[in-house]
Amino acid sequence: MRFIAFVTGAASLFTTHPARAVDVELQSTTLTQAYEVTSPWGSPNLDRRRLLQTISLGLYNLQGQHSPNRPDYSVMMMLRLDADFGANAHLSGADAGGETDYARGGGARYLPGYQAALVDVMFGYVEGKRLADGWLGFRLGRQYIVDALGWWSFDGARVQLTTPYFVQAEIYGGFEQRGGLPLSTSRYEPQGIWRGSHARFGAAAGQPNSTTYPSYQFSAPAPAFGVALETSGLSFAHGRFTYRRVYNTAASITQQFPGASGNYPTLDEVRISQERIGYELGANLPSVGGLKGGFSYDLYNQLVGMAQGSIDLYLGQRLTGGVDVDYFVPTFDADSIWNWFTRSPITTATGRVNMRLSERFDIAASGGVRSWSTDADPESFRRGQCAELGLSISTCDGAFSETDSLKSYTRAEENRTTSLSADALANLSGRYRLLSAELGLRAMLQAGKQGRRLGADLSGEKRLDGGRYAFNARVSLYDWDDPLRPDRSATSFMYVLGAGYRLLQMADMRLEWEHDMNRLVGHRFRVLGALSLRVSR
Repeated sequence: MRFIAFVTGAASLFTTHPARAVDVELQSTTLTQAYEVTSPWGSPNLDRRRLLQTISLGLYNLQGQHSPNRPDYSVMMMLRLDADFGANAHLSGADAGGETDYARGGGARYLPGYQAALVDVMFGYVEGKRLADGWLGFRLGRQYIVDALGWWSFDGARVQLTTPYFVQAEIYGGFEQRGGLPLSTSRYEPQGIWRGSHARFGAAAGQPNSTTYPSYQFSAPAPAFGVALETSGLSFAHGRFTYRRVYNTAASITQQFPGASGNYPTLDEVRISQERIGYELGANLPSVGGLKGGFSYDLYNQLVGMAQGSIDLYLGQRLTGGVDVDYFVPTFDADSIWNWFTRSPITTATGRVNMRLSERFDIAASGGVRSWSTDADPESFRRGQCAELGLSISTCDGAFSETDSLKSYTRAEENRTTSLSADALANLSGRYRLLSAELGLRAMLQAGKQGRRLGADLSGEKRLDGGRYAFNARVSLYDWDDPLRPDRSATSFMYVLGAGYRLLQMADMRLEWEHDMNRLVGHRFRVLGALSLRVSR
């Protein structure tokens, strides 16, 4: 509420001062959801009553009258609230309140790090452009960087040097946005670590402690810095090389069980969290097509984490096509135990075509292959282990605890040759537009040796009174099959009914009802309400 009051006051201040040509933009979105999730095993049933609230403020031309060749200053900020009023709703008796209170139910239901109302400053910074005759620019505060290394958020400063020679340099530093810290979330930090605030932990009765949850690591500021070099001012091409390093500073529990002394070993020193480089390049010729490519390399794990490329072809005014190739290997925070396990790449290659058959009707189709790789084929590797033990397939189950006798076989590279399996991919979509209505169809298929997923959904929208009223509906039918777990194969049906109303030019409201059903979970229901507000001056 204090933040909302500040935003309102700031907007009023700048809009009532005629001597300064400050542009103000204020936006707000409110989403409410109510649904129940039934466990496939029957218990527990999770009741959720969620509220998502965002409010953003933009102040432009703080320097006064805008001029394309003079310095320009602005302020941008966005606040997000994720609240769950359904927390603990499925618990009763001695367990009541147990999701957020360790003292209830002996801590059996307690979730470390869970917050019923999480507040996140998504971004908030002051920006200056075209300083020093256009050479310098800066951002100060919480901000995003999006490049070949992915989405990343940090608190700090970024300085750009833009030359008239089609080259721009960038340097930035600060602290990575991390979960467990004030007004932050974990969505932008590396994967593989369960980390958060230990503010409620202690040695008193009814309090959790670190040894109760050794996997729940401490959260602390993570210093970070990076540099980038990219092209600037070229209309037909853009390239960017980037380097980033982030440090861990919090103490880390390095063992899930106590040592001989009864204590849990910890590591408490500054160390690398991530260190990566990346490059991306794109080129475009308006009448021919485009070319894009990029990669990222994890210097800590010493592997290529991502490589991708695409070709777009403009085959006519109504027809375009393309080819995409994507290579991905999971990478993790340097503190993560997952760095000790083998990781195999997933490679996807697809072709696509888009056709505009008329002014109202267009369709798109794509198809290709997704390749999964593993260290050795699981079945042949198991047969080799049994043979090494001198046992048959039917009698060697449970004998793999004899690790010493299997160590040489397991570690021999000739027994760990890469095994590949492939899935076929297909997608089809179409859209038909009328003056006040729209119909859409989407279908997909993914099938291979390990399973199958197939389905389609049909959607439509009707607008009345120039768009003041809107009604929408969607139905879908999907089927999936898992040969490893036949009991988990099922067919699912879902429908959505919704209505929207534009109260004013600055306000939109929407309400949706969703009903999902399949034999595994029975029936699931969800109600979604949305309110969007926009003010600019």
